[in-house]
Amino acid sequence: MPHSEEALRVIPLPAHVRRDSMVGAEVTLPHAMRHLDPESLSDKDRKTLRDGLFDNGVVVIRNQQGLDPALMPRLAQLFDATAGHIHSGGDKVVTDKRNILAQNNGSRVPRAPQVTVIGKGKWLGYEGIPELDMKHVSQTTFHANPLSKNDLDAGFTRPYRWHMDAPLYERLPGFVTSLHSIKNPTLPDQKLHFPSGEVLDIPAGGTAFYSGARAFQLLSDDEKEFALNTTVQYAPRAYEWILNCKATDDGLTIASSGAEKSFDDLPGWTWDKVHAFPMVWRNAGNGEPHLQVLGCCVYALHTKDPVTGKVTVMSDLEEVRKTCHKLTSKVYKPQTLYVHRWQEGDLVIFHNRGVVHSITGELTKPSTDDDPEKRLLWQCSMLSGTFPEAYRP
Repeated sequence: MPHSEEALRVIPLPAHVRRDSMVGAEVTLPHAMRHLDPESLSDKDRKTLRDGLFDNGVVVIRNQQGLDPALMPRLAQLFDATAGHIHSGGDKVVTDKRNILAQNNGSRVPRAPQVTVIGKGKWLGYEGIPELDMKHVSQTTFHANPLSKNDLDAGFTRPYRWHMDAPLYERLPGFVTSLHSIKNPTLPDQKLHFPSGEVLDIPAGGTAFYSGARAFQLLSDDEKEFALNTTVQYAPRAYEWILNCKATDDGLTIASSGAEKSFDDLPGWTWDKVHAFPMVWRNAGNGEPHLQVLGCCVYALHTKDPVTGKVTVMSDLEEVRKTCHKLTSKVYKPQTLYVHRWQEGDLVIFHNRGVVHSITGELTKPSTDDDPEKRLLWQCSMLSGTFPEAYRP
């Protein structure tokens, strides 16, 4: 029976936390509800939660220790009536070493196979999984010019790779991703250094977000016109394609071409299943425009002249990446990023079609039983039956 004694509330995070990011809110559940239970919420509470997520990009529900992992796949239906019943990444995305998404040695929860286990460290018998030896991916292995030892010793880190949770092949990206924190690192804060010279203190292992809506606002009028009329063609089997590539310092795109795998060396694929998405997506809640580009996986840009209808194709890979980087890097500033400071028990839900996110942090030392870097998270992003909608003014 729906709870009616006390309404669910969505409260934006304090101004000094949100700054100019347009991201972040905390959810207060009805008093009698220990764990989030979408089926037990009133229609009004469901609408409050849905609107809160679409308006704020990221919402956090505290103290969700003991959460049933089977809840996380069900959450997708609250925000997307067309959500399917399998993880958007499919069954093998965390174990297939041919793609870059398997680099952290994650697994799936046996009693909720749509939920991925990610983190860092060795775990024996967790959730019936005989052994986990998970790695926290780091810019030291993926960036073209990784941080120096002096920078690492001084506590600096970088975003690893900015992305939406999007397969980019066959299955459509979910409206939301949920993350649940089981164990967090016990380390001092680390630091991001920006091209402007500014430095931002962030929690070790914090998940970084930027708003696609804020990214669009920061474009010039000409850039907005270009983005609104452009479709992003992604590469076939994009995560296998970039397996040997290296990223820019900000993690927004690939630094140079030449290391991509040949299309002939990729797992079987056909062009009709390779995704091309609008560059600007319409927010399914408030209707606002969001610049949503997965820069490391772009392959070509198709731009339509709104007057003549003529389509121009940008196919030079270096130019494509440079163009996307110019647009997305405008939002890569301390005041327009939100980096979530994890507390154990947090359930974070983010608008996967409205924000772009990245792993951060240097958690790379050998694992021990008392490892202060040890962490464990659950992740769930269910496929959608709805194609991303292009924003039209």
